[in-house]
Amino acid sequence: MRSRMDRYEAFLTEQYRHGFTKSDEYSLDELSESLRARIAEGHFKRVVFTGMGCSAIVSDVVRAFFISTGTEVEFHVFNDYDYAYLLPSSVIDDEQTLIILSSYSGHSMEPARAFRALAHAHHRMILLTSGGRLAELGREAGVSIIRWELSEPDREYPLFHVGQYFAILLEVFYRLGLVRQDFGDEVRALPDHLAHDFTDAHRELADTAALRSREANVIMIASPAWHESLLKLAKMHLNEIAMVPATRNYFHEFCHSEVATLSDPTRKHSVLVFADDEDDDYTKGKMKNLLGLLTSDLPQNRNIEVTQIPLTGPTFMRKYFTALEFVQHLTLALGRAHETESRNLISEAAGNPWYHGDTILAEAAAR
Repeated sequence: MRSRMDRYEAFLTEQYRHGFTKSDEYSLDELSESLRARIAEGHFKRVVFTGMGCSAIVSDVVRAFFISTGTEVEFHVFNDYDYAYLLPSSVIDDEQTLIILSSYSGHSMEPARAFRALAHAHHRMILLTSGGRLAELGREAGVSIIRWELSEPDREYPLFHVGQYFAILLEVFYRLGLVRQDFGDEVRALPDHLAHDFTDAHRELADTAALRSREANVIMIASPAWHESLLKLAKMHLNEIAMVPATRNYFHEFCHSEVATLSDPTRKHSVLVFADDEDDDYTKGKMKNLLGLLTSDLPQNRNIEVTQIPLTGPTFMRKYFTALEFVQHLTLALGRAHETESRNLISEAAGNPWYHGDTILAEAAAR
């Protein structure tokens, strides 16, 4: 198996944009006719997603996208199984709420626990998975399943494929009648748009940000539209692929709390400010003020690097995936600089050996 960074570079240069054109790599064969009919009839007014890690992040992207387009269906996302503390009972127990449990591998324990905890809602539940134990539970209980059927999956790092997951879910939601607007043409046009939108300046800024972020704690801040959708996924890339410490927060919340940590001149920090050209004037002014505070000639600032990443583009979709491409180039440069060897901590800490490098190699050897 090729090294993590070699696979990541090949993904970024050869597969990332192409993934938007592969929105047909799924199956609805295990979706019950009764549930499908209720969706088509407009019975469901909201969707609740739950999952862990990358299996859930695409739902955050979809949610932000649908908010930006004014889509009529309400979306909620939570990342655990103890839902009583994360969502009001009026949402989770409403018969007009469709629940989607997501686990690409099907072997994560938390979605399986959520499956059991939400047994009273199995008649309005969909399992989004490629198989595994979650699919087995669904078949045994007669719960509907939508299958991921990716032709070129990276088994260890499903986060490579968020662009394709996004394309698939938009097609599925339209095909089922959950949303009325077909976004297929916009998604399929993304490779050409990204060839135009992601410029040499973006690539150079990614390299500059990577250089500034070496041996530093990376702090990412942005307005709410990007905190859950973009920064959450960016943190995954930096943590899992570059294997560097990275945190995220809402811009205004950061200014009311975490900014205090930048008072220590001995710690190196790299602050990445994602600045949306549609942020309101108050936010823009406050960002300008923060940049001035952190770049002024003071001893406390001499170990702080600040990079402003402009978020521009004619649509949310183009703006988002251009920014994600920037994040991926930043991750590649940082990962190459550090070349940290994986300890398989995610699979071991999460208790899911399906993602473990040893499991993957053993299965490959047995074929």
